[in-house]
Amino acid sequence: MQNISNQFFVNNAAAANAAKAYAKNNDIGFAQLMTARNTGVDGLVNPMRPDVSPALTMALSGLVGSYGINVPPKLRIFSTKKGFKLEEGDERGGKFEMLLNDHTGVSDLLAQAQTQALASRDEAMQSAIETFTKGNASGYDMNGFLTEFKENEKPRAVSIVYDGNSTQVEELEGKNWRPIKNESDFMADLVKAYTRYSLTQDATEVHEAKKAKNSLVSLPVGK
Repeated sequence: MQNISNQFFVNNAAAANAAKAYAKNNDIGFAQLMTARNTGVDGLVNPMRPDVSPALTMALSGLVGSYGINVPPKLRIFSTKKGFKLEEGDERGGKFEMLLNDHTGVSDLLAQAQTQALASRDEAMQSAIETFTKGNASGYDMNGFLTEFKENEKPRAVSIVYDGNSTQVEELEGKNWRPIKNESDFMADLVKAYTRYSLTQDATEVHEAKKAKNSLVSLPVGK
């Protein structure tokens, strides 16, 4: 089997054009892939789940069948100290490891997809914060609030998902996986978090005022 370690890199960077070069004579198949990656089941453009790496999608599409890996069900891939692995309990894990051992370029594409998705997530959070703070000049400690917000918004876990048509990066929220957060997601989270924060601050101020008043009332009267 042809090793594709360098098939998807142009100037040491993965690129959609490199994926098309890999397709060679299958231009129709590549065009169908590029269409499918941007559409939902109803055929409409789905901005929530864009293909994070057409090159990676093309690589996996061309290889999984050769290793007897059936997709669907989708592959959920995790980055570990020993490399990329399928989620625990997935019986296709051994075959997937063989694929990665034979084609090291796929691991490079997986790493690049995850790194770029997390970088985009950080940029989206910062952009949302900058927009939010411009419209919130309250007397509350915005620095303290934003520090707490950023700490709470660190991704708990991240995985790469290949469903046979496209590749996405997802993050764990509660017990469920969801698309990696974008700017609109962070704006919604900021509004909810700040509402809770404001209510807590108001309640704290009322409580402290009541304590101060009760302290004054309970002071002994001098003779």
